[in-house]
Amino acid sequence: MIGTSSRRGWQSSFYKTYSISGEHLKTEHNQGNCIFELFPKKSFEEKYRNNKGIIPAEENERFYVREYWKQVLSGLDPESIYREIDYSILLSDEPSTEFSHRHIVAAWFEILLNIKVPEMLANGVHTEQISRPDYIKGYLEEAMRQNRNMRGFTSLRALYFFERGEKLEALANELEEKTGQCQDGYRQTACYLRCQADTIEEKYQRSLQEEKLTR
Repeated sequence: MIGTSSRRGWQSSFYKTYSISGEHLKTEHNQGNCIFELFPKKSFEEKYRNNKGIIPAEENERFYVREYWKQVLSGLDPESIYREIDYSILLSDEPSTEFSHRHIVAAWFEILLNIKVPEMLANGVHTEQISRPDYIKGYLEEAMRQNRNMRGFTSLRALYFFERGEKLEALANELEEKTGQCQDGYRQTACYLRCQADTIEEKYQRSLQEEKLTR
């Protein structure tokens, strides 16, 4: 399980913790449990802060989510990161009910891996799940679809699986060309991923239909 929390809200050693923000943590003297790949870029974070109170909060937060997706998350593989940090808590400074990039990261995992990433509080051995701003997930989905070739899919998770299969197929071609050896293992996994993409898309389409019927 991966959870998220504010630094002040997590007072426990119950899980391993990773910081995903804080410029002071990037120095050579602070190389502890950090995931620097998930740190926001200084350029758009400063613009977001400077825009507070000047432009509407919704517009500013949509800007932040869009830039965080384009400049940070779009270049990362959520499954690889998840495997490395399972059974841990991701920390940043903002209170649980406020806009924070850790909520974007949680939504990213939920959209592409279909796993629940709860917002947590802890005091010693006592932990509890609390709600987070749910609109952030919608902002992220919007950003992930913007100017994107969906390859005929409507599900972002299905597209993720399909593109993973494509990358593995390309790797198999490259290795075969370099080594002259058959890469059937990679090709079989690529085929499996594409089949999974089709299955995920079918389930997603059914869920959309069911939503329409219940409205």
